[in-house]
Amino acid sequence: MNWRLVRAAWRLFWMSVCLLAGLAAALTVMRTLSPNLRRALIQTWARWTLRAAGIRVKSTGKPWISAGLVLPNHVSWLDILVIDSVAPCSFIAKAEIRSWPLVGLLCDRAGTLFIERGRRHAVHQVLETATEQLRAGGRVAVFAEGTTSDGTVVLPFHANLVEAAVRANCAVQPLALRYEDGSGQRSTAVDFVGATTFAQSLWRVLAEPITRVVMVPLAPLTPHATPDPAQSAGVRNRHGLARAAEVAVRQTLFPLVTGAEAEVVFGVGVGVGVGAAAESAFARAVDLEDVTISQPHRGELTAPDTARIERDQVGAVDQAKG
Repeated sequence: MNWRLVRAAWRLFWMSVCLLAGLAAALTVMRTLSPNLRRALIQTWARWTLRAAGIRVKSTGKPWISAGLVLPNHVSWLDILVIDSVAPCSFIAKAEIRSWPLVGLLCDRAGTLFIERGRRHAVHQVLETATEQLRAGGRVAVFAEGTTSDGTVVLPFHANLVEAAVRANCAVQPLALRYEDGSGQRSTAVDFVGATTFAQSLWRVLAEPITRVVMVPLAPLTPHATPDPAQSAGVRNRHGLARAAEVAVRQTLFPLVTGAEAEVVFGVGVGVGVGAAAESAFARAVDLEDVTISQPHRGELTAPDTARIERDQVGAVDQAKG
């Protein structure tokens, strides 16, 4: 008997039940609930949906901010569910998601802000809405990479929508996400890159024996200047915040910056003390008895990726020193 097929079909059935339950809530009571009750409903629904799909989530690291902008790395279409299962947010997502069957309606009713790429006016409208939510004490999440990666690299964080945090003068929390299989190795089942379709990715996820997600919320950044101007350099504006969050997430997942350079990047105006960065902050944060970390090395990256990452890191160091 093909147990992968049986497992995937069984999980698809229960995931469909969860989706239909979520759809019923979205069409009836979702918009009539108070913000707190709505977040509690979204969190409960996300947890049950992930469990039906065989996904186990672990959150460890700094405390989650109750209000502000969250900047995670983007690996999979599962990211929204994973984050909502622990700390529900209003997400800023590409407009194409709105057209996805069931999922688009659920995201819309959950308060997702959809953005049409390439339309400057649309970006401005979403930015204004996000700023209003942040000023009102909301928690908004932006996938600043702009697209998914395969989890072996952190792409550059774009700064456009980070401007909302600057305007609202609120905290910005970098978030590191890593998907693993049952043996603790990086999961390839969740990959949603290249020509991979949603249906293909969904089937691979459902057929896996187990998929674990480890989330590491990092120390919040602040857009306003500190009493010492030298210590606030690089994080006063959206570009500085985006770069600081990108480097923090990358250092957590892939410890390529080590020694004195790490102290410079993370010790100046960022609020993330790395110490002796030769050991991965990610490996230190999680319970190693529960999750085994497969440390990536330079050879796992393509030459252009390695060169770009090192160039970005040197630039961040030079910016901080200057």
